[in-house]
Amino acid sequence: MYYIKDAKIRRMTEYDGAPCAEVGVLPGAVGDSALLVYIVEDRREDGFEIVRILTNDASLETDWFDNNLHTAFEDVTFSAFTGSDIMTPEDERSKFQRELLMFGNLKKELERHFTAYP
Repeated sequence: MYYIKDAKIRRMTEYDGAPCAEVGVLPGAVGDSALLVYIVEDRREDGFEIVRILTNDASLETDWFDNNLHTAFEDVTFSAFTGSDIMTPEDERSKFQRELLMFGNLKKELERHFTAYP
């Protein structure tokens, strides 16, 4: 399971033509990668749904300018959650999404950003 140390909206963008929030997530466990999580509005869930997850394995000491044009970013949307003896991959993904949306004021910030997005 992935533990969240910090999560902040980096920018609004689009995913398949729909407004999408890019959320930077810092890991709470040593050895875990930073993530970029892409979230769209969804009326079926808690109001939002994760549609894409990228890992960022770039070292902040050598990649301080946040260059996303290299291979440090890897799409792990379908491989990030492998499951365990007590949880299926889908359960892990749902748990991560719930914990992310409950982190700090993230859900309120998402609501504000989606409302203001042109």
